[in-house]
Amino acid sequence: MAATLRETPVNCPFCDEEIKDRALVCKHCGHDLLILRPVLDRFQTLEARLETVEAALQTISGHVDTVRLKEPSTEGTSIDITALWKTLARIFSLVALLLIAHWVIIGVLDLNTWILRVVSILIPLPFGLIGPKSLRTTLGVALISALLAVWGMLVVTSAIDHVPVLPQGSRDWIETLEYVASIALAYGTGHLVGTWRRSRLSRDKSEQTLVYEMAMLLARTSAPRNESRVHTKQRVESIANWLNILALIITAACSIATGVGRFVH
Repeated sequence: MAATLRETPVNCPFCDEEIKDRALVCKHCGHDLLILRPVLDRFQTLEARLETVEAALQTISGHVDTVRLKEPSTEGTSIDITALWKTLARIFSLVALLLIAHWVIIGVLDLNTWILRVVSILIPLPFGLIGPKSLRTTLGVALISALLAVWGMLVVTSAIDHVPVLPQGSRDWIETLEYVASIALAYGTGHLVGTWRRSRLSRDKSEQTLVYEMAMLLARTSAPRNESRVHTKQRVESIANWLNILALIITAACSIATGVGRFVH
C-alpha cells in the first residue's frame, strides 16, 4: 500500500493537519477517512473541472474584449451630435434675435441705422460669453451667425423697400462686410470676456486656452537664467492676463469701429 500512496500532502478535514492525500486514517487525530474518501475524490474532480471552466471563461472573455475594441464606438458620435445640436440652436437663437431687432428698429420704429448697429453689437456679446470654449467652434459660430443675420436683414429690407437683395456697388459691399465683421467681432469679444473670467476663477482652465500657450512661449523666450519654476509660472499668468485684456480691447474696438465707425463722421 505504501507504494501506491502519493506523497502530495493535503489537510485533514477534521483537525486540519497535513497528511498524505491517499491516507485512510489521520495520523494526528485518528479519524477514519475511508468513508470520506469518495467525497474527497469527488471534490478534487469537481475542483479540476471548475478550473477548466474558469480557464475557458477567461479565454472567451478575452475574445469578447477584443471584439469590443474592434467595434466602432458610438459614444463619441452621440456626444458630437449633441454638441452639434447645441451649436445650431445657438446660431439660430442669435440670428433670430438680430433679425427681430432689425425688424423692430428699422421696420416698425423707423429709427436711425446706427442704433441697429449698436444693438447688433450688444446682442452677440452674451452668446459669446456663454458659448463653447473651443476657438475653432467660436470662430465658426461667429462667422456663420453674422453672415446669416446680415443676409436675412438684406432679404427683409428688399421685401420692405422693394430694392435688390445684394448690395449695389463697392461702397455698399464694404458697408455690408463691415456689418458682418462687427457682429462676428462682438461675439468674439464676448468669448474673450468669458475666457478671461474663467482664467481668473480657475488656473487649471486658463492653462487650456490659446492665450495661455502664447504666454508660456513668451515667458520661456524672455526668461532670465536660473529662474525658478514658481517665478516662471507667475510670469506666465501675468502675461496671459495682459494678453487676454489686450485681445479683448482690440476685438471690442474693431467691433465698434466696423459697426458704427462710419456713422461718427
